[in-house]
Amino acid sequence: MVDITDPDWLPDIPSGLEPLRPNAGGGGDAASLVGRKQELARLHEAVAAGGAHVTGERRMGKTWLVKTLQEELEDTVTAIYVSAETDTLDLFGERLLQALREHHIVGKKVRDWEVQVGGELKLNIGVVGLTLTGKRTRAALDAGEPAKGLDVLDLLGKERIVLIIDEITYLCKKLGPETASAFLHDVRARRQSGGSPLVISASIGLHHALNDLRAVNDLWPVVVGPLTTDDAVELAARLLLGIGVTPTPQVVADIVRQTSGIPFYIQGVVDQMQYRDDQDVAAVVAYCIANNVWQTTEFVTRLLEYYGDAGAKQAEAVLDIVATCDKPVDMVDMEFRLAIDHQDLGVTRDDLLKLLTKLEMDHYLVREGNADRMSSPLLARLWRHHRRLG
Repeated sequence: MVDITDPDWLPDIPSGLEPLRPNAGGGGDAASLVGRKQELARLHEAVAAGGAHVTGERRMGKTWLVKTLQEELEDTVTAIYVSAETDTLDLFGERLLQALREHHIVGKKVRDWEVQVGGELKLNIGVVGLTLTGKRTRAALDAGEPAKGLDVLDLLGKERIVLIIDEITYLCKKLGPETASAFLHDVRARRQSGGSPLVISASIGLHHALNDLRAVNDLWPVVVGPLTTDDAVELAARLLLGIGVTPTPQVVADIVRQTSGIPFYIQGVVDQMQYRDDQDVAAVVAYCIANNVWQTTEFVTRLLEYYGDAGAKQAEAVLDIVATCDKPVDMVDMEFRLAIDHQDLGVTRDDLLKLLTKLEMDHYLVREGNADRMSSPLLARLWRHHRRLG
């Protein structure tokens, strides 16, 4: 296996590569997606079996992946994509309603029903799933009766449409643990009785937003990590060609090594390089980290939201320890360090076990036997920088 952290490693650059322009936002269409063949193949299998739960550290390209799935599914079924990364449930409902309207089959049915209702529709998310409601029908208006809701999941089930909800943790947190669990259990029950397959994605784990994960444990897990070495090399080389720079083994190796093979950061480095006179990859990465160009402070700040005040302090202490070690940290050693350096936090062995499990599920840590390491060398570097650990 290739060790990209080896300073002597130099890749072979494939010949005949097509140039690719950098996308600093990290997204794009299916045609410009490099790699991810295994993940896409598993996603297609998962959809046929009822659905998938796509997880992975932020910036791995999960959204790009599920949107590529959406495009590829068009040959057989139709996938409706909606992002749950919003501040309000109403905005999520508006996004999903707009996606339904734009669908060539479902859109007509929604519009026909809107005419019957006689007014604007609203999509409600709750215990009973997804329901369209609107103003009272003209007949019911005089009678003073409310219009009945239209069950969106039943509608989708009849059409065999795949529903893709990106960053679903946001939606579940807005709903609250009880309503979110009831909502997902309802979706699961319909799915298992022949309803629409469901694909969900999340960077931060659903365990923060649900009482338990039984509502989604039938979905196939699809973990999205760094690119394979060959795919990372190809992406870096094609992006360099896209900005008019000949990809040399040394420059490509520097890009892949400095970014830990994570596609968003590969894109970001090459995007910055087109505005420089040199090809100093290390300088580009240092600049982007120091100036928070990639909004990487979120790795630290989001802990408070998801772990609470006490939990965030404990998580920070654990990550401080792991990020400053050059090898995985054993559980016993971590207990000892916490007891000596962070006695005020009162972390028991059971607390630590639960905390490590959460940090692994949230892709901060990777377990190796009884030890843990940071999920990537780049994340360890980002954590040390933002926590000023030296």
